[in-house]
Amino acid sequence: MGLYIDHDLKRATMKALEQAEDELRAQPCAILYFTGSHSGGTRTYDQAMTVIKEQYPSVPLVGCSGLGMANKNDYGMKGAGMMLLTGLTAKSAIVKRFRIANWIKTKKIVKNCKKTVEADRKINSNTTHIFFPPGVGFPKFMANLLNHRIEGINPFMAFNNRIWRKFPLLSKIAGKPTELLMNIAGIGFSYSSSWPLFTQLYKKGIHFTGSFGADPLTMLKTYQFYNFKAYKDSLAYMSISSPDLQFESRADSGAEIIPDKSFSLDSFISGGFAPRIHGKWGADALLELYGMDKCPDILERCTQRAFYAHPYRPLCVIDDQQNLNLYGLIVNPNLKHALITTPPQIAKKLHSNDPNRYKAFIGDQSSTTIEYSLKKTLKTLVTKKTAFGLFFDCANRTMVLGDKFGQYLDNFKNFLGETPYLVILSGGEVNSQDYPIVNFTTVSHVANRTTLFP
Repeated sequence: MGLYIDHDLKRATMKALEQAEDELRAQPCAILYFTGSHSGGTRTYDQAMTVIKEQYPSVPLVGCSGLGMANKNDYGMKGAGMMLLTGLTAKSAIVKRFRIANWIKTKKIVKNCKKTVEADRKINSNTTHIFFPPGVGFPKFMANLLNHRIEGINPFMAFNNRIWRKFPLLSKIAGKPTELLMNIAGIGFSYSSSWPLFTQLYKKGIHFTGSFGADPLTMLKTYQFYNFKAYKDSLAYMSISSPDLQFESRADSGAEIIPDKSFSLDSFISGGFAPRIHGKWGADALLELYGMDKCPDILERCTQRAFYAHPYRPLCVIDDQQNLNLYGLIVNPNLKHALITTPPQIAKKLHSNDPNRYKAFIGDQSSTTIEYSLKKTLKTLVTKKTAFGLFFDCANRTMVLGDKFGQYLDNFKNFLGETPYLVILSGGEVNSQDYPIVNFTTVSHVANRTTLFP
């Protein structure tokens, strides 16, 4: 396990590799590689990975760029983190431009994963799959979400017009074309394009975890890594198998649901947009739900000050059959609509107000609730048999934690001790054990030994 925080990605990769080699002292069978958001595009990431390639040219590698990384020694936004794994079998894959014709590509991925699992069962080997789908991405010029000023051309400004809000029927007509446009251009939220894959994997009982990339500083596209090359708008994944390790997962939301603050959607558009809540648009709907319609400047105050001092209130969708699942909704005061970061399937359930399964509420997230849920998760998963841990932690939680983030990370050290682990700050989390997960969560993925002593 290696982690080095540095603005120079190549140097950070070199130092992280040295740390990982000092801990492993054996030939790795697989490499998981993560970075912060670095300028320079594909070339920067490719050059950094040449450091690893020179040492291990034939070892499969996958990973993604994200908001930041942490382990027992350090944490930060810029730099590189990696895991060198040994004593197991690993296969890596890349699906280029995954968001285009994703329904065809999904069938192929599921078929390959199923074949891997079936082959491993014959030799009593355990299998997991780690996915890195395309992350959140927008064109370079867009509205500034902090000061609400327009700094360039944002194609989603088309939704901020009187005709759209006056005739909700437009949302039904424009839904599919909007989703197609987002996938072709590789912009916006990619949860929708990836969801059919995770739905199929879950239905077939295939164990998986993973992370969407995130770059909220620039809102540009994130990168996926496959065998020492960087790709955009693609899906990278690795299948890991071992007879000596049992892969286990758990997720926690870190949110307390407010049961008397429920809501439902009354207008829907595919591709990540749900324009109206209770007949009101955007900021008006949010303020009414929060009971703050008499002080509308609260939105501006909340985006300009530290979140950790006050509870952060996401709009959540709860699956009554699997309590732990949360789906995040954001009401965007810029565009006067509700931005829904759930897949269309979930939005449609909300839109039809299905009382048998899905219910929607406001949830409070504070540093206290987040830390409590993390401790509960780690206490359940981490044992004396734990060989290593990989944690995908939602980047939104850093806003809530604020300057308590370092204290929050101490919980990982307290539970894992000398066991190697890596925490990735994520733009969205998926997990087959507590399915489906999109946001506001920590997804924990650990490998426990099948015997106490290897």
